[in-house]
Formats: sequence, C-alpha cells, structure tokens
Amino acid sequence: MLMVASFPVVEALVFAAVVAICLVPGAITALKGHVALFVAGFFVGLVWFVAPFRLAKPNSPWARRFYSGEKLEKAQARYPKVDPADPDRSKLALTIGFGLIAAAFIAGFAAGVSGG
Repeated sequence: MLMVASFPVVEALVFAAVVAICLVPGAITALKGHVALFVAGFFVGLVWFVAPFRLAKPNSPWARRFYSGEKLEKAQARYPKVDPADPDRSKLALTIGFGLIAAAFIAGFAAGVSGG
C-alpha cells in the first residue's frame, strides 16, 4: 500500500524550499562582498535576486575562490578602492544576518509550541 505524506510533512518541505529559494541569493550577495545590498535585501527582498549577478568585490570570499586572471582584473577595475589583501566583512554580515533569521524562526516556533 502506497502511503502519501501527511500534510505537515508536505508543508515543511514546501517551507524549506521557499526558505532556500529566498536565502541562497542572500548568501551569494554577502559572499560577493556586497554587505550593504545584503542588509538592504532584508527590507526589499528583490535586492537579493539582482545583487548575485553583480561582479564580486576583489577581496570577497567569492572572488578569492572563483575569480582569476581577467575576471579578477575586471573586479579590481570596477572596485579600485578595495584592496584584495584587506579583510572582508561578508562573513560577519552572513553570521549576523542569518543568526537573526534563525533567532526569529526559533522564537516563532517556540511561540507556536507554547500556544502564544
């Protein structure tokens, strides 16, 4: 006999898919070094769907991992004031931003469990 998943399981899977679709562009935005756009994406969600297509800053984790040669030169020309040797704040932004999201989910779950 084939059992169909119960509604809460399907609901949880849909919720997880929506969260992934919304948060992955935000993570890419922060990893590309666009901290201001990452923060703006919390208020105007469409920012996270445009910002990942922008060129990464030369000192960002994204540029260090994926850029070399011509692409890195293009990033340095686009952001001339950014020194590739300087530390990047994108990891800090990711930690704070997604920490706040996790705290909100935990608080919402706790309120739902307690009936408040």
